[in-house]
Amino acid sequence: MRKGFLSGGLSTPRQSKRDNKITEIKANPKAEEEKLKLKEVQEKMNEASDFLDKNSNEWLNESLLNNIQSNQKILGKLNNPQFMAAFSEFQTNPQEAAKKYGNNQEMKEFYSGVFRTFRKPLYG
Repeated sequence: MRKGFLSGGLSTPRQSKRDNKITEIKANPKAEEEKLKLKEVQEKMNEASDFLDKNSNEWLNESLLNNIQSNQKILGKLNNPQFMAAFSEFQTNPQEAAKKYGNNQEMKEFYSGVFRTFRKPLYG
């Protein structure tokens, strides 16, 4: 009886008829990140940052501190080491922090409260 191709063992190795050259392509992470940045948005963010720096005496005042101290939810979270660590993560690497905490309802409520509190002195 004749053996099939699965049980016949290895045949002689085949010789490559042509020399294939492989070109290796590597991703450029900085280019990928830059692609997501919009020039207009970056300009507006810089303008806002300049405005807040120049006018900090108008919004960083007693009223803001009183608003923070009167909000027990925010005040409690500001004293919580886990929330402060998350707060630091958002300052240093916002994209990763957003992925990490994006579905955390407690974190969403905290940031929503913080933004409302900081918005009051600016917009009334």
